[in-house]
Amino acid sequence: MQGRWEKLKQRSGISLFIIAVGLGLFFFVGSGSQKPTGWGAAYAFGTPATVDLASSCRIETIGGGKGTGKCEGVKWTAGGQSQTGTLYAFEDDIKRSADGDLTFAGEAKALGDRAYGRPESWMVVFHLAVLGVACLGVLALLGSLVAAALPTRRRA
Repeated sequence: MQGRWEKLKQRSGISLFIIAVGLGLFFFVGSGSQKPTGWGAAYAFGTPATVDLASSCRIETIGGGKGTGKCEGVKWTAGGQSQTGTLYAFEDDIKRSADGDLTFAGEAKALGDRAYGRPESWMVVFHLAVLGVACLGVLALLGSLVAAALPTRRRA
């Protein structure tokens, strides 16, 4: 019986480590790059939206890369439902007309009270991959618990 619990502790520890790595990378990439956490996954799971921009957006350019826009009070329609919230998009997708009005020229998907412009492809792949790793860790943890709960056969 003692060996069984030791194996469970070892497998559970490895599973928790895998979960921590997956979730840590998921949250670190957003905060480390000054982009919203989970932008790639939110875009992948979001509903296509038609966006109507507010009169102002805050654009931040970090480290000479693409500028990221955060627009508050944005209205969008997704799945037949209208909503107001925050839009995150690259500055290339936010255009200002001659009379000063802002328009959104890209693709957007809404998830909850946020809408997301199309992120870079690597971001979608990365976020989905690390979420997959975290899910595998959860499955491994559950498998370890089930294996520990099942009776073992004794050899003669």
